[in-house]
Amino acid sequence: MGYGYNYADSVEVVEVIEVDAIEAVDSLDYVDYSLYGIIKNRDWDRLVLDREQALSVLEHLPSDAYGLNEKTMVKKLFTSKNLRISNQELLSYKRVRSIQVNNMGIFSYPYFACRFKRKDGKLFFEKISGSQRKSGFVYDNKPDSKVFLGGWSVNDEPQTTYDSDHSEPGMIYKVGTNKIIMVLLAPDEQSFEIYELTK
Repeated sequence: MGYGYNYADSVEVVEVIEVDAIEAVDSLDYVDYSLYGIIKNRDWDRLVLDREQALSVLEHLPSDAYGLNEKTMVKKLFTSKNLRISNQELLSYKRVRSIQVNNMGIFSYPYFACRFKRKDGKLFFEKISGSQRKSGFVYDNKPDSKVFLGGWSVNDEPQTTYDSDHSEPGMIYKVGTNKIIMVLLAPDEQSFEIYELTK
């Protein structure tokens, strides 16, 4: 994305233009290297290539795959402009639904309760209803993305962590006025899950 400068413009005007929206990434995403040592080495590619690889999975679904009528909707989530998002705003998101995509098709689920909260001095996300639940800490990345490092559990089992066998790394993007997504690419990069969140 290029920026032009007009000497007649004030600094404030330039900042308003930058805050408006950031173009959707059309190649590789970016993960801040300050998270080196926190993110497992095996997970770097899953985070950097998340949307690129997920779009590849989506485009290569077989013609008889389930839920193909939702393909356009899922693709739009990945290709929408990324808006800046703050930790304070994340605290207002309360509903989440899962969209799971693999070679069998696209499987969308209804919305369930979730929340972001402060825990141990950091931002923490948890899905608090439904049978499949993810929870974990959220880390700052770029102005238009966050990194999620957590784990998954089922029903009322204890929450798991990123350091467990149930670890889940993901990226968070704001793709609409009241919509964010969490992209969770499978270890084999042949399937993925989207958490779609609203306020």
